[in-house]
This record gives sequence, structure tokens and C-alpha cells, in this order.
Amino acid sequence: MKKTLLLSMILGLTVLACGVSTAVPTETIGVETLVAGTMQALTAAAPPPTPTPSGVPVSSDGVTFVIPTGLAVSANVRSTSAVEFPYINPSFGDMPQHTVFDLDNYAVQGTQFKPQIMVFRAAEYAQYTELTASIIAALQNLQYSAGQPLPESLPNGVFVAQAQPIQFQNGKGLRYLTQFDQSPLPVNNREMFYYFHGLTSDGQFYIQAILPLHSPLLVADEEPTSITPPDGVQFDWTDILNGYDAMPAYLEAVTRKLSAADPNSFTPTLPMLDALIQSINVIAP
Repeated sequence: MKKTLLLSMILGLTVLACGVSTAVPTETIGVETLVAGTMQALTAAAPPPTPTPSGVPVSSDGVTFVIPTGLAVSANVRSTSAVEFPYINPSFGDMPQHTVFDLDNYAVQGTQFKPQIMVFRAAEYAQYTELTASIIAALQNLQYSAGQPLPESLPNGVFVAQAQPIQFQNGKGLRYLTQFDQSPLPVNNREMFYYFHGLTSDGQFYIQAILPLHSPLLVADEEPTSITPPDGVQFDWTDILNGYDAMPAYLEAVTRKLSAADPNSFTPTLPMLDALIQSINVIAP
């Protein structure tokens, strides 16, 4: 029961609201549904960066970071104008020229997304579409504390868990776990990923990271034959024939479990992924 990557159909889905996706234009994931808004200011600030982790140092195009030991063996860097997530086709044309770091020999394999860190000039990224403009605006005004709903201008999927502000070497942002689907499917280890959005302190650069990870609470993939772990939440495949009535409760239960899970229970662990993000430093060439 494999599916194609039509991610744009799901952005309207939120865990506590409705639980069922609605179709939106395939060029974007919710350009019209994600609008810039004033975020409610909760006072907690992102924790300061931790000391640089031990691992593989990476430096290119004014960007430096350290890949923690055990996460990946290297990073391949490229400059590109290719269309990047959350867009899935080039209907808006090429994106602004940007730098992409692809992590090589990553800790988990066979996932929907490749592990990547992308760096754009923020002003150019904001000019691409209304969605990219709203992402930059959200980060410019970011004041976030644990438990606060995800700022609506940031792309979210069928669930959001483990949301936390992150401060890197010369900026700050927000990370969370999520999954994007074209139709109601179980939250699973092939499609879930760690999603980070950040902005340098001088406002010049936007950083996006997509880092796949696994949880022992989730099924391996989106196949009906995949076995639910003993502590996981059973997905009711018959509910698809009954109008998805059970979907909101399923997603809420999965979100609670993932949000309460030990950060070290994930593979890679959340502290390891956070350490990667916290080591990032971006300097204008």
C-alpha cells in the first residue's frame, strides 16, 4: 500500500482539531492555509548552546557544524536552486540559490526523507512565496515555551510532538517531530522526522533541517501488515472505510506518547540531534 509523496494534502490536519487531511494545491503545503500571524508571547527563551560535541567537523560556504559521533560519517555539500521541502514540485520556479548539506551514512536508513541541513539567505527565502515569508516572520518574532501550540506559520503535519526552542551558535529556532501524509495513515518510523527552523541573530540566514528518526513506540512503516509495538497505539485500518472517525483520537494518543517519551529513546536520540543543531554557525562570506 505504498503511496506517492503528495505532501501538500495534509498541512491542514492538526492533532487536536480534526485529524483528517484536506486537499490543497500540489505546488505547496498550505500556502493559503499558513498565514503570518502574531504569535502569543510566552516568556521562556531557548536554552543556550551546549559545548561543541565530539564528532566530525564540517565547514563550507561560511557554514560550520559538528556531526556528533554515531550520527553520520560525513556531510556532502552542494549549492543548488532546487525546490526544497515543504514544496514538492517546481511550479513556483527555482528556489533562491542555497547550500545543502547531505549527511552520509546516517544512523537510520530507508526513510522517506534524506537527512539534510539547508541554509538560505533569509531575505531571498522570504521573497519566494507567501509561505516562506510567513516562516521567516514567525522566526523573527519567535517566543516559545514548552506546551505552547506550534506557531501556525510553521509547516506542521499530522501531529507535532517534542517541540522545543533551540539556540545554535549564532541564532535560534524551533524543532519538533512530525509526519506529512497524503491520506490518513499510521504514524510510523519510515516517515516521521525531526524538523528544525532557525534564523541567525543578524537575520541574514534561514536554516532548515530535516532529520529522520525512529521511536520504539511506532510501527516500522505505513503498511497494514506492520506490527504495532506492545507500548504503541494500534491504528484501525477499518476506520478508513468508516469516514476516519477514530483518526483524531488515534493521533492524539500517539502525540501524547511521543511527547512523553524519553528523549533518549529515539534513534538517533533527541539530545544527539539537538547537539548537531546547536553546533551550527553561519557567517556571511
